[in-house]
Amino acid sequence: MRKPARTRRANPALEIFRHHIGARVTFIGLAAERGATEHGVIVDVDHRMVYVDYGYPNPVCAEIGNAIATHPSNLRLETTVAAADTCDHCGTAAARPGPPIPASR
Repeated sequence: MRKPARTRRANPALEIFRHHIGARVTFIGLAAERGATEHGVIVDVDHRMVYVDYGYPNPVCAEIGNAIATHPSNLRLETTVAAADTCDHCGTAAARPGPPIPASR
């Protein structure tokens, strides 16, 4: 006997993506071992899959446009946090300043 949909527990992996619709993600699948990764934007999340727009038409189901169903285990959210050694103004790598003034001993 199947449980009704309203009593099923939400998949925590999908909930993370559901709260980030419009965010950029990186696809890291089996081809990642060969260096192939793709970048896209989350457009929708259903009960099993995350739909990502990778910038090209869906080759299997053209009527849904650029959205391609992707399993959440193959996706990583891209962070927009700048690294500590980047320029706050332009985001490029900045030269690290020399060591701070040494403390007196």
